[in-house]
Amino acid sequence: MGKIFSVLAALVMVGSTPAWCDSIGMGERFPEVSLPVPVQAGAREYLGLPAGDTFTLSQVKGEVVLVEMLNVLCPHCRKQTKPYNRLFQRLQEDPELRDKIKILGVAVANSAEQIADFVDIYAVSFPIAADRSFALHQAVRGGPTPLSIYVLQDPAGGPGMVAGSTLGEDDQMEQLLAYLVELTGMQLADFEGLAEPVVTPAPALPISRAELERRIRAALERYAGEVVALKSFPDADLYQADVVRQGRREKLYARAVSRSAICDICHDVHFFYIFNRQGEVVGFEPIHLTKYGNVEWSSVEVDGFVQRILGRSLLEPWNFDPQVDAVTSATMTSAIIFNSLEQDRQLLERLAPVGE
Repeated sequence: MGKIFSVLAALVMVGSTPAWCDSIGMGERFPEVSLPVPVQAGAREYLGLPAGDTFTLSQVKGEVVLVEMLNVLCPHCRKQTKPYNRLFQRLQEDPELRDKIKILGVAVANSAEQIADFVDIYAVSFPIAADRSFALHQAVRGGPTPLSIYVLQDPAGGPGMVAGSTLGEDDQMEQLLAYLVELTGMQLADFEGLAEPVVTPAPALPISRAELERRIRAALERYAGEVVALKSFPDADLYQADVVRQGRREKLYARAVSRSAICDICHDVHFFYIFNRQGEVVGFEPIHLTKYGNVEWSSVEVDGFVQRILGRSLLEPWNFDPQVDAVTSATMTSAIIFNSLEQDRQLLERLAPVGE
């Protein structure tokens, strides 16, 4: 237990995210999510990866891996590159540590082109893999970035053990280095049983349920003209409407979405959209959507974004292209919306009529 007490003391000094926070915590296994191999020169060799286009963290050679969840547009992530570059250089210059402790950046919702620009502009020394579809970000229950996760690797090649995390900027590199070095002397068994119960509540809607239903009904009326009935599914984020459109009765569905922001200084994302039984998106309404400076989208920006998504199907891929699909200065928010629609293809399987 002495080692655990020592590590816990180090976590306090480093400024770690408490174990009861929403993101993945101490004592949990790191998810086995495939990521594309970073394209930076020497990345494969540095990480010790086998041949192939993708990898999981368990394949990274080393005893401890600092996983930096970031977004290239996040101001605090940009600032974090300087101290982590220093830490990377310090580790590389130490023959005792260079093979034991590795640093890996994971860019959430960013393309390879965006990452390449980020690496060039901020002279990033450590490799960065793309998590364009939010797969790893969601697997670690990530919210805002930057989020640093310290992983003790499994010598047997299985998933590593999370040994702590830090949310937000961290410039205390001497303390962090001492902590990472101490972890190299730990075993996975030292952290077994420390995981707290997983609680992952979605961000709360900024409006009441009654106001949400009023807005959904108004949007349906604009689209169809007459709403005969509006009922909610048991989980209350999905609604079914009977409408009369062009003299014909049909069923439409409305889905309210609340997602955490990626950047730690950005507002959360709230909207709803309307679709038919075939999965075609026929309506979109912001509840609270912001861009740089946490300024709300204008009506012109909303209208332009709506034109990008209306008529598309939940069954098709929603590959986000920031050059085409993003509202100006709202790239991260736009990416979250596209990702939400990508994930909602499963909704069509839940659409047995309610209340009948």
